[in-house]
Amino acid sequence: MVSVHDEKSPRSETGVLIGKVLARLANVFLWAGAVAIIAMMLQVTADVVLKVAANEPIVGTLEIVSYVYMVGCTFLPLAHVQLSRSHIVVEVFTQKLADATNLRLEMGGALLNVLYLAVLAGMGFLVALDKTEIGETQDATFFQLPVWPMRWVFVGSCALTALIALYQMADDIRIARSGFRFDGSDRIRLGDHPM
Repeated sequence: MVSVHDEKSPRSETGVLIGKVLARLANVFLWAGAVAIIAMMLQVTADVVLKVAANEPIVGTLEIVSYVYMVGCTFLPLAHVQLSRSHIVVEVFTQKLADATNLRLEMGGALLNVLYLAVLAGMGFLVALDKTEIGETQDATFFQLPVWPMRWVFVGSCALTALIALYQMADDIRIARSGFRFDGSDRIRLGDHPM
């Protein structure tokens, strides 16, 4: 018996695999950002309670919050925001445009996003390398707080977000050309509003 099924599958297993890897990495970064927020909340609460109750604040809380926790909770979730296409989008002039036109605008915006994030990651990499070599620290009154590791958090977050934006741009290009996304669907999903 001869199989007549010669049609090429609209699904790209390689594209789906890359998407899953990027999604898992974005989730790891998201959870690390959540841990930073919880740790910051606990430390600030403990600092206030100890300051009021025992007049013994936690030394270095301001510096730890500013140079460690805030970097983590600001930049680590960025990749997940890009993955879910949840950036703020103002559609005043584009909401009534055709799907194909919006898709082309989305691809152009994604290209600018990738370039911008790649430049940030590249410049951040050079700074992080320099600060790692000198062992950058911040004076926290009674001790020196090493802050150079947070430079690498910035670099990693920008690089992963750029890769996700690049993947999404490739997925948009694929649906514009073939009518199918990497996962085989034919739905144009832009921003928060599926079309």
